[in-house]
This record gives sequence, C-alpha cells and structure tokens, in this order.
Amino acid sequence: MSVLRSVLGTCVILLAAMTVAVTGCNEKNPKAVATPPAVVMVSKPIERKVTDYQVFTARTQAVQSVDIKARVTGFLTKLCFKDGDEVKENQVLFEIDDRPYKAALDMAKANLEFTKAALIKSQAEYEIGIAVQKQDKGAISEQDLVKRLGSRDESKASVDKAKAALENAQLNFDWCKVTSPLSGRINRHFVDVGNLVSQDVTLLTNIVSLKPTWAYFDVDQNTALRFGVEVKEGKVKSPRKVALPVTMTVTSNPERFEGIIDFISNQLDANTGSIRVRAAFPNENDQLLAGLFGRVTVPMSSPHPALLVLDRAIGTDQGKKYILVVNDKNEVEYRPVEVRQLHGAGLREVLSVLKMNEPDASGKDVTKEVEVLKPTDRIIVEGMQRARPGATVDPRPVDMLTLLNDSQSGAGAAKKSATTSK
Repeated sequence: MSVLRSVLGTCVILLAAMTVAVTGCNEKNPKAVATPPAVVMVSKPIERKVTDYQVFTARTQAVQSVDIKARVTGFLTKLCFKDGDEVKENQVLFEIDDRPYKAALDMAKANLEFTKAALIKSQAEYEIGIAVQKQDKGAISEQDLVKRLGSRDESKASVDKAKAALENAQLNFDWCKVTSPLSGRINRHFVDVGNLVSQDVTLLTNIVSLKPTWAYFDVDQNTALRFGVEVKEGKVKSPRKVALPVTMTVTSNPERFEGIIDFISNQLDANTGSIRVRAAFPNENDQLLAGLFGRVTVPMSSPHPALLVLDRAIGTDQGKKYILVVNDKNEVEYRPVEVRQLHGAGLREVLSVLKMNEPDASGKDVTKEVEVLKPTDRIIVEGMQRARPGATVDPRPVDMLTLLNDSQSGAGAAKKSATTSK
C-alpha cells in the first residue's frame, strides 16, 4: 500500500512538472497576433503656377537729400518752419538780416540809371559829330569823331556792367530769404535766430524728398550670372530693358510695398563680389523713411506650372530629399526628389522629373529623366515616422491646404496664448 502511494505521488509530481514546462513554453512562445497597418494621412500635390524669387537685404534712401546752407553772410533773424515739418518747394525757411543787401541793391539801381544817362549823353555827342561831318567835313576831325564813338561804346559797356551788378545785388537780397529747393520733410534747425551765418559755409538744415523712395541692395555674382542665363534663354526679361516688379517688407510691418527695379550698376564690386541694384517705390503713404532696412523680393523666373508639397512632408536622408508615396496597393514607396523654393507659407515646389544616372546595355552611365511625382500621387503628409518603404499602411485622405491652414491657425493660437500669459 505504501509502495502504491509512493508511485502515485511520483506520477502527480511528474504531471505537475510537465504542466509547468508546457505552460512556460507557451509563455515564452505565445501565438503571433497580426499587427494592423499604420494609419497615415495622405494628400495629392497642389498644382499651381509659381514664380521663383530671391530675397535680398536692402536699405532705403531718399531720392533727393539736400543740405541747406546760407548763400549770404549775415545775422539770422527769423525761423519760418517747425522742426520735422513737411515743406513745399520754394517755401521760405529762414530769413537773414537784409538791410545791408537792400542798400547795395538800391546803390546798384542808382548806378544803372547813372550809366544809362551817361550813355544817352555820349550817344547824343556822337550823333552831333556825325551831323556836323555831313554838313562840313572840315568842321570836325575824324579823330574827334572816333573819340566820341569810343565814349559812346564805353557808356554802353558801363550800362551792361551796371545791369550785371544790379542782378548780383538782387540775388544777394533775395537770398536773404532761404527757401526750400524741393518738397519733402525737413530736419531740425541747426542754427538759432541771432547767430551769424556765413555764405556757403553755415549748414542750416537738411531736407529729404518723400516720393518716391529708393532701396539699394547687393546681388551676389552667382545669382547675377544665373539670372543672366535665364535672360539669355528668354525665360525672363532683362530689368535693364523693362520694368521688373519687386516687393519689399520692412522690419515687423506686414505690409508689402510694390516697386520696380530702375537701376543696375555697370560692374561688380571687386571687394564684395556683388553688383549694386536699386528699386524705386512710390511711397504714397509716406511710410518708407530713408535709412530703413528691408527685405526685397525679386522674381528670378517667369511664372511656370509646379507641384507643391507640404515642406514637412519632405524627408532628408544624408542630404538628399525624398517623399513617401502610397501606391494603389497601399504600399509605401520611396521617391527621391529635387526641391525648389518655398511658395507661400509651408508649401515647397518639388520637381516632377528627376535626372538620374542609369547604366545602359554596355554598362555606361547615361543620364535619363525619371518621373518621380504625378499630380495623382498620394503623398504621406502625416505619419512619416510610422511608414517604411515596402510596408502596407492605412491611408486616410486629407486636403493639403486644409492641413496647412489648420497648422498655421494652431501655431497662431499658441503664440497668442503665450503672449497673453506673459
């Protein structure tokens, strides 16, 4: 009986051990469960006509900037403007004591009258000599007649000299009132009333014109040469022959000012390797002041059709750009692409055709054009980190512009919230 119990106990222990072993094996090798495909957001590229552009840092400058100096010497007696005012052409700005110049003007007028009287007298004496000679040639000598003629001509010259002196005196008298040579905005006055100002030396103030306004910027030689090729190939017109429209923004002002390029230098600066370019802006609202820093956007090509993709949907692999496309079988495909500029906020141009080197039948590399993107392709715009080339995914269509606007609205709301919390 005891032997039977011992055998039964041993069997129970073996059974338990086998059960534990089987259970352990099942825990280490559970039955594989099928993983659902990753969910990704896909969208078709946007077809749009775009223009390539480049942005340059510019600085505004007034078309006219004039230093106002005294043109006569004297004491400043009156200030006729308020510092920083907008002034008109020929508006009186300063007055200088004109009494000495008024006296000189009166003297010049009197001297002119005196010389005119002397001319009348000498003219009469010459005419009398001529009349006498006609009646009796021996009554007056030829020498005396020539002397009278010379006296008459001398009087004529004196009249001309007196007229010039009068004009000079009149100018000096008029210059006692300092007027604005142009319409624009005036600076502060540099000399107070009561001070002595010197002719052509003393700086009184400065005036700058307001409309239009210039903006100067430098274009590097590589960009200039590349643009020259575009012009030569007829893809864009030369700004030297036609008005090339540009836009400019200044500091934090969101307004875009429209203008045209009206000057390109005739040579590159050897020190900077760039060429100086100037754009003119109407400045109708007088918002552009001289000396502002701005960013000028210059079109570098003519409008052309393009495929635009969300910038964040473009991946980078060791410096090379790529996109992930979902095919008809919902499989992920890797597409190397070549990208161009951003257009708008967050949309980048992607070339639909890529030039690639492929070996031909003889093994020699031949450059071929390969279509890497179609308007109907479904591009992964959200969930790229969950997708792998060759894997099957669960694509969910979404509009690219809607996704872009939502992300911008969210960023704007977050920025506003952060500003409010501060």
